[in-house]
Amino acid sequence: MGLKFQSFTKTTRFKTTLWYSSIFLLLEIIFGVFSYYYLYQSLSERLDSSLSRQAAAISNYVSDEKLDFDTFTPDSRFPTEEDLVWDIIYDAVAFNSRNTFIQISFKNKIIFKSGNLVKFKIEVPDTVKSKTILFDYKNEKLSPHRIRCAYMNKRNYKTIVAYPTETISETLKSLSDIYMILTPLFFIIAILGGALISAKSLSRIDSIIRRTEEISATNLNDKIEGEEYEDEYGRLVRKMNDMVDRIRTSIEYMNQFSIAASHELKTPLTILRGEIEVGLKSPKTAEQYKEILLSNYEEVLRLTNIIEKLFFISKIDHSLIRLNLEKVDLVEYLCDLVQAAHVFGKEKNINTVFENEVDNVYVKIDPETMKLAINNLIENAVKYGEANQNIVVKAAMKDENTVGISVINRGEGIAEDQLVKIFDRFYRMESSRNRNTGGIGLGLSLVKGIVKLHYGDIIVKSIPGQSTEFTIYLPAIV
Repeated sequence: MGLKFQSFTKTTRFKTTLWYSSIFLLLEIIFGVFSYYYLYQSLSERLDSSLSRQAAAISNYVSDEKLDFDTFTPDSRFPTEEDLVWDIIYDAVAFNSRNTFIQISFKNKIIFKSGNLVKFKIEVPDTVKSKTILFDYKNEKLSPHRIRCAYMNKRNYKTIVAYPTETISETLKSLSDIYMILTPLFFIIAILGGALISAKSLSRIDSIIRRTEEISATNLNDKIEGEEYEDEYGRLVRKMNDMVDRIRTSIEYMNQFSIAASHELKTPLTILRGEIEVGLKSPKTAEQYKEILLSNYEEVLRLTNIIEKLFFISKIDHSLIRLNLEKVDLVEYLCDLVQAAHVFGKEKNINTVFENEVDNVYVKIDPETMKLAINNLIENAVKYGEANQNIVVKAAMKDENTVGISVINRGEGIAEDQLVKIFDRFYRMESSRNRNTGGIGLGLSLVKGIVKLHYGDIIVKSIPGQSTEFTIYLPAIV
């Protein structure tokens, strides 16, 4: 059970739920703190405003009467100074609940106190210099809460109106109690909401996982559903399907290689074995042994050629080729290649000729590696070209920054439906599936790999029954 829970805590579903609930709870706490602070500020400002207005009203009532309390004489109507003051300020205080404590002084003599201040006196801080001020006063006997006071000094009348902050404290305490009750509820809702959201959002991931688990080497043509969506899951499905396509292509290449390589390697090995067995069965003349050895040598060369191509392509695939780039005069370079290429066409009486349409053009290439690519094209042109016809190697500018190297032959050509596959690894046309001309379909793939290493491109144009033209495009240095 413990291991299962530990494993569950590592899942994205658990982490999503935890993050969602944590963020939801954090937002609730932030909202609570903000509400608490806002309510405190609002209630405090309202109280200060009310006390200030009350103090100003009382001060105006008293000072506007212009009474001289130094010569006050009691009578039947106002036996005391407080009775007189109360009569004056009654209208100002009767309809305002925020005047719990009222204290009025004239020339430092207290002339009026509210009933709850009979035994007490509110002291104005000594630091007060202005005629109006708000200050806090603390007296446990008057109120266990802080008392907020508004002070106004006008025409020798010093008026103090005060109100305990009990209402503010109780309101804030009620708000805190509500949040203390709601917080666990919000947390539970956040967890449930996070679990529901993560389950809904990750359900497609579960579907993708299940579908991926069903894919094997035998059903790589199947697709994972969900490519039609434009969200992150849709992009993930598209990338996974692309990956499956690449795996299928790789497996097809391997299957083709297994078939082609086993056939191509088996044939020369079978010939070698047969001829060796013949040579061992009975004595032969020196001439006969020489013929057997020459035949064996041809088959060994064939095997070597196949293995070298496979090895070279493997190095291209794994980025193990290190080019020794040089600035090369293209015309001079191609002239040397064409001159050496005449040997390829001797058996079919095919000459290789060079046609130049460029002037002072240089390319940055690895001469030996590029020679391998061009020679492959020339060899193919000879193999599939008509006897007694010339092979043309041509240099021409595609644009001011790109030069083309073309190899053209006359022959049966390539069908249009095969042009798109001609550079695929292990692909061979039906006409090439014979031992005299065919290989295992690696030559053109090797050429394309070399051209790509030089940041170039290669295309093919063919008219069936007439001609075929392969063109390598390379960056030019003019």
